[in-house]
Amino acid sequence: MAWGQAGARAIDDLIHRIAGNDPKLTSLTILRQRRFNHDDVASFVRAMATNTNLTELYCSSHPVAPHTASLLAEMLTVSQSMRSLCVGDSSFGDDGVVELARGVAASSLTHLDLSNKGVGQRGAKALVAALAVAPSLEHLQLNSNPLLGDAGLRTLCGIGDSVTDGSNGDGSPAVAIWAGLRTLEVQGCSISAAGIRALAASPNCVRLHVLRLDGNALGPEGGAAVGELLQTASSLKELSLRRSDLGDLGGEALAAALVPSSTSITQTSSSVTDPAAQTRIRLLLDLSECGLGSRSMAALQGAILGGARLALLCLMGNAAVSDADVAALGAALGPGRCKGGSESAVAHLDVSGTAAGPQAVSALSLAEGLCHLSMVGCQLGASGATALASSLEAAGRGSTDCGKNESSPVAPRWAELRELCISGTGLGIEDLKAVFGALAAGGAPKLQSLEVGANPGTREDVFQELLGSLRDARPQLAVYWRSGDDLGTQVQ
Repeated sequence: MAWGQAGARAIDDLIHRIAGNDPKLTSLTILRQRRFNHDDVASFVRAMATNTNLTELYCSSHPVAPHTASLLAEMLTVSQSMRSLCVGDSSFGDDGVVELARGVAASSLTHLDLSNKGVGQRGAKALVAALAVAPSLEHLQLNSNPLLGDAGLRTLCGIGDSVTDGSNGDGSPAVAIWAGLRTLEVQGCSISAAGIRALAASPNCVRLHVLRLDGNALGPEGGAAVGELLQTASSLKELSLRRSDLGDLGGEALAAALVPSSTSITQTSSSVTDPAAQTRIRLLLDLSECGLGSRSMAALQGAILGGARLALLCLMGNAAVSDADVAALGAALGPGRCKGGSESAVAHLDVSGTAAGPQAVSALSLAEGLCHLSMVGCQLGASGATALASSLEAAGRGSTDCGKNESSPVAPRWAELRELCISGTGLGIEDLKAVFGALAAGGAPKLQSLEVGANPGTREDVFQELLGSLRDARPQLAVYWRSGDDLGTQVQ
């Protein structure tokens, strides 16, 4: 990657390298210290006519007028190498998007970033026309465009409102189908429940793999709208709703939609019946800082008991979520509790910044298939550390408890855990001694990474001895406690 050099005014050196098809210049970022006016863009476009190596251009700190955007559009129509593009500042606006979109339609782009470009409904209309004929364009970023709103999202979905918007002759709305788009980012775009419902009603919804809606004030009604979207978006793999102001009622409505349909698919050639849940895509769901509480957590618990499967569930920053709430969720993840087969209900769980404590730790220790647990900022303190150490000690003792004359099987604790983040959880040196001792004795046998930074005990002199002892006992366990520190050996 080549970066603009501070203090330089012209880009002649970069133009020379582009014209010479420099094989080392595959990604170019033109910083604000560089000049990038209309004439410079014209020189860039001419140089790109013979270039086959430059694949990425980022110049978002420079204003680009519409007539300049048309030059870049011309470049896109002839370049076979350009894959990723981000141009223009907040003044780019709909006029710039309309000009650029003409080139996007005939380009080889796979990623277009128009974040913070002043895009509104007219720009969305130009983009959807391009999306309908650009099979290579898979990823579109429209973050921080508050002028887009619900109307712009509806237009982007290809749903017209009138004849002038492209409706059919009978008055029914025409729908433009995205040729290749699979990842859509519309964070901070003034979208409400109405916009989400428009997306859910669009046939393009089923084509999405990744949808990021962070920073839109969806409100409780938005939770229900997202629930409708989840019922439609059958190919969705990742949904991010961070800081979307769902509230407890909105979270409750959304969680209810996570329960897979009970409809079964019967094989006509045999008597085998496969639950639809077994073919449902495991979703990465980010509900950070959404104002969730006990009602949302109870609904999530019910969804998991009903067969919901999540590759990731992030509940970070929902301060109203209590220790008992997380413990109830952990109980739902326990052995034999979930429908739909033996696979884990949640593989990656983040409850950082909630009130999760000792009850949560004890319950989560029995969660089947839990591979990653993050509790950063949860005030575990001494009681939480005791619960963690106790559960780790139980894991280290094995899977049987011995009575007088027999052994009875018990569920293994932390059986699949690979990563544990307990930074900033108020653990003192005695707490860390207990946790490290249990790990050294074999607790969480598959653990590969442990984060314990920002705990008071890490500042004690004796902490270094604890680290040394743990490393001796578990040489392949990486321990992170301070920036740059990793006291585990590198696992090849």
